[in-house]
This record gives sequence, C-alpha cells and structure tokens, in this order.
Amino acid sequence: MEKCLRLVAITNCPAGIAHTYMVAEALERKARDLGHTIQVETQGASGVENALSDEAIGAADYVILATGRGLSADDRARFAGKRVYQIPVSRALKEIDAIFANLPAHSTLFAAEANVKLGKQEVPQGSVMAHLMAGVSAALPFVIGGGILVAIANMLVQLGLPYVDMAKGMPSLTWVVESIGYLGFTFMIPVMGAYIALSIADKPAFAPTFLVCYLANDKGLLGTQSGAGFLGAVVLGLTMGYFVLWFRKVRLGKALQPLLGSMMIPFVTLLVFGVLTWYIIGPLMSDLMSGLLHLLNTIPPSMKLGAAFLVGAMLAFDMGGPVNKTAWFFCFSLLEKHIYDWYAIVGVVALMPPVAAGIATYIAPKLFTPQEKAAASSAIIVGATVATEPAIPYALAAPLPMLTANTLSGGIAGMLTLSFGIQRLAPGLGVFDPLIGLMSPMGAFYLVLTIGLALNISLIILLKGWWLARQAARRETANEH
Repeated sequence: MEKCLRLVAITNCPAGIAHTYMVAEALERKARDLGHTIQVETQGASGVENALSDEAIGAADYVILATGRGLSADDRARFAGKRVYQIPVSRALKEIDAIFANLPAHSTLFAAEANVKLGKQEVPQGSVMAHLMAGVSAALPFVIGGGILVAIANMLVQLGLPYVDMAKGMPSLTWVVESIGYLGFTFMIPVMGAYIALSIADKPAFAPTFLVCYLANDKGLLGTQSGAGFLGAVVLGLTMGYFVLWFRKVRLGKALQPLLGSMMIPFVTLLVFGVLTWYIIGPLMSDLMSGLLHLLNTIPPSMKLGAAFLVGAMLAFDMGGPVNKTAWFFCFSLLEKHIYDWYAIVGVVALMPPVAAGIATYIAPKLFTPQEKAAASSAIIVGATVATEPAIPYALAAPLPMLTANTLSGGIAGMLTLSFGIQRLAPGLGVFDPLIGLMSPMGAFYLVLTIGLALNISLIILLKGWWLARQAARRETANEH
C-alpha cells in the first residue's frame, strides 16, 4: 500500500460513550504508526466533535466509517464519490490492523443514496435496539446533569444549609438546586421517546412524540397514580416513529407536498396519539408501570437477590454488548421513578471487568501477552471512570476463563450491592461517584467494589491459569502425535 495516505474517518456507537472514542483513538494511533495522516470525527453522546470539513473529505484518499448506529442521509451525501471502508464499530478495535491493510482491496466507491450496510454487529443499524439506544443516548445528559444537581443539593443539606420548599415561604438555595436537578428526570422520558421516534422517522416525528410522551407522564393531566415512565417512552417512541415513517410516504401533489413534514405530520400525529394516549395508552402504560414498581417493592428478598445476581451477571457478561445493554437499560429506566438501587448495580459491576483484568496483569504477568500488559494501565483508568469496553481485548484472548470470571463475580457483586442498600442517582465518574454525591453510602460502595474486584481478580488468575495449562497440554499432546 502507498505511503503517507490522507485519511478521514467517522466513529459512532449506539450509546455514544465508549466505543466511539476508543476506536477514534485506535485509528489515530495506528495511522501515526504507519506514517499516514488522519482526521477522525466522533459522533458521541456529547455531539459531533472534530467535524470533517468538505475540504478534508475532498482531499482524502480513503474514508473509514466505523459506526454502530449508521449514518444520517446528510452524512452519506458528504462521501459521495469517495473510496469508503466500512466496518461495525464493535469489530474495529480487534481488527484495527486489518482496516489499514485492507483499504485498497475492500474500499468501495460510495454513492449518496446508498445505505451504509454494516453486516452483523452488536446493535444492527435500523433495529429496535438501535432506536432505543438513540433515545437513551439523548436522555443521558438530562439525567447526568440533573443527578449531579440533586447530589449537590443533598450534600449542601448535610453540610448544614437549610432546606425550605416554596410552600413554606421563600425557597432555600438547596431546594432551588434540587428542583432544577429533578427537571432532568422529568424531561428524560419525553426526550427519550422523542429521540427514539427521531431515529426512526427523522425530524417530523420529534415534536409530536415529545409532547405526547410528556402527556403520558403527567399524572395531573391523566388523573393516574403513576406516569407511563420508560414503558410509555418506548411504546410511544416506537409506535409514533413508525407511524410517521409511513405517513411520510403519502403523496399530496406538488402544491401541498412541502406542507407534509412541517404541518400535516406534526398536526395529525399529535392529534391521533394525543387522544389515544389520554384515553387508552397513558392509563394502560401507567397501570403497567405501577404494577412493575409494586413488584419491585414487594418481591421476597430471596427473589430480589436472585434478580440482582442476574442483572449483575448480564452487565458483566459481554461488556457493552446487547446482553449488557438490556440489563443497563432496565436499571437506567428506573431512575425517572426515583428507584436508585438497581442502577447502583451498574455503578459497581460496570467497573469490575476492565479494572480486574488490568490489575490481574500486574499480579500474574505470566498469564498475559505483552500487548495485554501494555494496555493494563489504560484498562484500569478507563474502566474505573468511563466504560466496561476496555475488558473486551482480554475476553477475546481467553473467552472461557475471562467471561466466566466476569459473569460470576458480577452476579455476586450485584447481590452485595442490593444487600448493602447502595444507591446511585445518575451516571457519573465511576469510582469517584461517592465523592460527588452520586453514590451512597460511600463506605458500602467501596467495600462491595473491593470484594467484587478481589473475587474477579482471583477467578481470572485461577481460571486463566488452568485454561492456559490445558491449552499447553493439548499442544504438547498434538506435537507428540
């Protein structure tokens, strides 16, 4: 392959948190090592960063698209006529060498109207899970910002500042800060539903879905005991999204067609689903949500611990994959109802696989490759503060022992988290969450995390040592024959 290539790339993933930035960094590092120049645009939870200019795209020899939630129509139009290499973001990290080696042979001429087909991936483009994760990604900043404000208000009260609500006269600063924070939880659900619909049918679906989801969660308007919660956001987001997708195919003639997206779709969709939500969908989803909350509050302790083991095991099993995301979504969705103990399991278990793998490389270096040792410090730091994904390379190198160790220790840590009554208000900074008031009680969190990590590290060393010894014995037997 020719030297000094000029490259541009886009990375994104369903949640927009971990893979987006890890793959971008890997592409930049590999390009530097090979003597190429590269600019990577990241489309993460915080929006588009390091955006590619038309000039950079025009001058590029190749375009690399490492995506997990596809590209918008506008993005596809930017690369018309360019040589494009496409790969699921879930495979990009482990195939980073192959990306650059295969650029000439496997890049294709890109057409603006073509869809980006990514083959099999963790969250297939256009799937229901992809639309759900688009909604979650949009809701995250609301919960994070709101959760931190609520935590600050609680910390100020603990430091002795007064807490006076509006009903008792002039409200105190702590009440104001807490009330602003809870707005994040209030609007989390309408935003989630609206972005699910936006992911399906683009801008015409956004406004009506936002308004209807807000209606479905307003107990005063509906006269229900509970809002529709995340169940309402999921049902309404998906239903209204696909309704608008169908509606956009209607043809009204040249004179009226421009009014379809700006007036007809929002009006008709809001009318139809607003009335349906008032009379049917809202009360039904409210009853289902009330039933779920009652179940969580009344199930026997033994069954609750069993469910906690299952959630913890799922979170640790595939480290950011579909099983992990299913458990994460369940725990995350309960925050809006001010149920914080299940999300605390996420706060503990998500840290464990990468941190345990990194520490294990220092304790038992003979069990790991030079590449795994080099990545150990990064796995510990990133895993402790951001995401579970740094554990993936370790699991790929030795799937059976690593997945077994992670899953068992994750399940046990989930049970301990629930047993100690740990609560997590919102996503934050991982191991530092107790220090900023997002995780409490502080002592219980660090105790459970220490126990979970000790168990995880011990199982990794024990099981991987056994696995490697067995592999060596098999090779020796094969050589004898």
